[in-house]
Amino acid sequence: MSESDDACGVPDLLRLALQDQLKARYEAVLPVRDSGRKAAPLLKIEIMDTVTASAGGPTIVVAHAVLERPGLPAAQFKGLRQVHTRYSEITAETTECSAMDAVIQGLGADIAKWMGEPVDGVSLVNGE
Repeated sequence: MSESDDACGVPDLLRLALQDQLKARYEAVLPVRDSGRKAAPLLKIEIMDTVTASAGGPTIVVAHAVLERPGLPAAQFKGLRQVHTRYSEITAETTECSAMDAVIQGLGADIAKWMGEPVDGVSLVNGE
């Protein structure tokens, strides 16, 4: 996806949403100290599609994630989040990007939840 295709900055928004979710879940967990350093898990996320129409139209984001963990097989996740803003909810401040932000926050929560128990091949639509 090029920047010209993404006026809202979806990859950065998703990275921040996921970081916020993970920090909230794990900030109370203290690292276990041991004598050696282990390789950290690696999460790769690809934004497969974004759709946003004028405010009031559908807003959709589809992402594919792969979690690579040392000594374990990679686990894959596919998530789709969408919202459709009702015309009665549209205000002068409603924009395509404000609707996109709500979708991204939900998708970040979906990925963070999956990372807690990364089952391979999970596919979620709106968190279910």
